[in-house]
Amino acid sequence: MLRRSTLLKTRNFIQIFQLPSRFACIGALLLIQSFAWAEAVKSVTSDEGKEYETKELETLVIVGSKDEAFELEQSAAAVDVIDLKADQKLTADLSEVLSREPGIGIRRMGGLGSRERFSLNGLRDEQIRFFIDGIPLEMSGYTFGLSTIPVNLVQRADIYHGVVPIELGADALGGAVNFITDKGQEGTGGSISHMIGDFNTRRSTLSLNYADDSGFFSRLNGFYDYSDNNYEVDVTIPSRLGKKIPYKAKRFHDAYEGQGINVDFGYRKQSWADLFQVSLYSSEYDKEIQHNVSMSQVYGEATVERKSYGLNLKYNKRLMDDVSLSVTGGASEIKTYFLDIGEKFYLWNGEEGTETVPVPGEIGEACKCSYWRNNQYAIVHLDWSLAEGHTLDFSSAPTKHSQSSENHYLPSNLPDLLDVDRDMLSWVSGINYTLDIFDNKLQNQFFIKHYSQDRGSAQLNTSTESNKNHESNVERMGWGNLVRYKFLDWLLGKASYENATRLPSFVEVFGNAESIDANLGLKEENSDNYNLSLEIHGLNNDYGFWKASSNFFIRDIKDAIVLKIKNDFSVYENIAAADSRGFQVSGSWTSLEELLSVKANYTEFDFINRADTGIFASTKNDRVANHPYKFINTNLGLKWLNIFTSYDELKLTWNYRFVGEFELIPESIGSSQSQIIIPTQESHSLAATYTKDIYSSIVSVTAEVQNLTDQKLYDHYGVQRPGRAFNFKTVIEF
Repeated sequence: MLRRSTLLKTRNFIQIFQLPSRFACIGALLLIQSFAWAEAVKSVTSDEGKEYETKELETLVIVGSKDEAFELEQSAAAVDVIDLKADQKLTADLSEVLSREPGIGIRRMGGLGSRERFSLNGLRDEQIRFFIDGIPLEMSGYTFGLSTIPVNLVQRADIYHGVVPIELGADALGGAVNFITDKGQEGTGGSISHMIGDFNTRRSTLSLNYADDSGFFSRLNGFYDYSDNNYEVDVTIPSRLGKKIPYKAKRFHDAYEGQGINVDFGYRKQSWADLFQVSLYSSEYDKEIQHNVSMSQVYGEATVERKSYGLNLKYNKRLMDDVSLSVTGGASEIKTYFLDIGEKFYLWNGEEGTETVPVPGEIGEACKCSYWRNNQYAIVHLDWSLAEGHTLDFSSAPTKHSQSSENHYLPSNLPDLLDVDRDMLSWVSGINYTLDIFDNKLQNQFFIKHYSQDRGSAQLNTSTESNKNHESNVERMGWGNLVRYKFLDWLLGKASYENATRLPSFVEVFGNAESIDANLGLKEENSDNYNLSLEIHGLNNDYGFWKASSNFFIRDIKDAIVLKIKNDFSVYENIAAADSRGFQVSGSWTSLEELLSVKANYTEFDFINRADTGIFASTKNDRVANHPYKFINTNLGLKWLNIFTSYDELKLTWNYRFVGEFELIPESIGSSQSQIIIPTQESHSLAATYTKDIYSSIVSVTAEVQNLTDQKLYDHYGVQRPGRAFNFKTVIEF
């Protein structure tokens, strides 16, 4: 179904770039003004005041973003600031890039567009919140997973371990990730990229920005992705006698297609606003579903489609010399269409089985279902400088979700169990006091948060065909403290504690259209989070640029929400209690001329079940199963300058990732003979990037090999990841 519509959807994607006349004029200006603009940025000066010709091709880095990033690293926050500028030239997607950072694990059910699970220091999925420029990810149009966010549109990632700053207005239990995009604050510019690769994969992005002296600015970001995901997997098929025989099959019903556009415009540095911004976005995703969660059952017809569109507003204003106000808000609609009406069994060779399913529906009961979710949110943040070294912050962030659904496949004489209205109102507020003393050597932040949630669902009673209302509400308080001490200008010690609450998400409570059932009685999570770290930032000497950190963490969780895997549909449940304890170390070094760079990190933790009652009590003190807990990442970069002409460079990038083995079932259940082990995973990638300044534009061409050694990789038991893949990418920055 998806492949037959590709040509038409590609045409539609081109049509959405036909902007109003103002943006068309901006596009023309870009082609004219970029020549002069690029000529004005021919060199970068180092901290020591020396000019290095070697830096010429890096002139498109936004200097302000570096200053902001360094200030954040120097704060009391337990945060890793990841510069993604270099990754924009590579072919790896955003999920793959993030998985190389300390403490992060990302598990996928397949190739591009497949379901993925994100973990940070042992906590995962909805326990981690995601933002783009401070806007909740679900309100940004990127609703189909991290890998679908174009890495070319992201400048850096701020990864908060544990405590989330109150200005984000989030109730995360284990931390948050805030993606920072290119603000394009001055002049005109833009970029375009196109990637092709194995499995008929194609990914394209377009970014344009304009700003004038009046303060007016505008940005356009667009993307288009497609992949057949038809990589080979080792499976079994029945012989003529019914015996299962080994078979190397190509996935045949796993295509993915995504497209979207985002337009920002507004004003800066006005008497009435420091920043006023309007953002409009629209996106659409289509995904074929190949198999169940264990890859033991093949599907040949089930599909899911998701459309989203919305509006976001930002307003910043310094009200007085010592008081600043920031208001962010928006509304969106997400439409999900789930089609599962197949009447046949399929084999891994793509052929139809000899038997038909008892009732229509490959995954469950026949469903030609529509889900409409309306979302509204606001974040109000007030910053008040009481005196030198004393700052008070207030924030308040309500979020409203409501959903209606319908099964169009049912006959008119049967009640539709999906035809119910569901709504959820979550509200997170906080106050934070920051103290800076001893010439900024000591910084302390103390905060208090308030959490509340109201949710309701009208559930159809099949016997009486009447609606029964299910309502519940939650209200909790939490607090925490962060402290940072500068032993030296480049050596920091940090410690933090938070009594955190995480309210269940809409999907956890009400399920989704594809694979997750509802649990209307799901309770909120609570955790005592501890972090202790020693960090090196800004250490530059005659030997190069150094950066390192060590972090010890404890997460003591009550009523932990865990996705309980079933054969077809899964459900979120409270595991009662668990704790995650571990550490991570990381370090990097870059030569003065930036010709050689080395990065490495190691993470290890235990995620232990502490339940005294319930279904998990029998495995108390066991490590939570089906959860990797040991990671190693290394990166090596080599750069050569002036290869063929002046102002060109060649860079080789090697990445290595190690994931230690882990058990599928708890230790106390499985014996040494019956325990199923997901084996150690080792993967390599190698990329060569050639960059050249051509006609006042910077052009880069990358050839990359993913899974260089063609290893059989399994993020989940039985679910094989793609083998060796060759990708090619071109990026033009102007």
